[in-house]
Amino acid sequence: MIICDTREKANNRVLEYFKKHNIPYIEQKLDTGDYMNYCRMDITVDRKQNLNELLTNMCSQDKSRFWREIRRSQEEGIKFYILCEHGGQYKSIKDVANYTDKYSRVSGRELMERMYAAHIAYGVEFIFCDKRSTGRKILELLKYDQ
Repeated sequence: MIICDTREKANNRVLEYFKKHNIPYIEQKLDTGDYMNYCRMDITVDRKQNLNELLTNMCSQDKSRFWREIRRSQEEGIKFYILCEHGGQYKSIKDVANYTDKYSRVSGRELMERMYAAHIAYGVEFIFCDKRSTGRKILELLKYDQ
């Protein structure tokens, strides 16, 4: 069974995927990430709609909550995956160096550096996908097996 955080926004597409493929899920508050496998509580997936959301979480003035969540997962021995639905040309952290956001003064290079810092210091893995494959990718990362 998959646990979906009740605070996860705009996840109807993911829940529809679970329903279509008969993946049982419940919605409850999670302390780390947005999705966990009830049988493997040592892995969590935090879904980001795009690089803009990731940039806001990692680089804005209100970034402390996000970084606390990353630290908490490491302290609890939980593998933390960030699944970014940006897709397209972004396939790895190094590709983020070319990202630009017209609403932010933070460069793609700075975001890339923060991502590498989270990866090195806390073991966070950054995975990129397009929105059509999000549900499948969540199950794969959570090592869900029906």
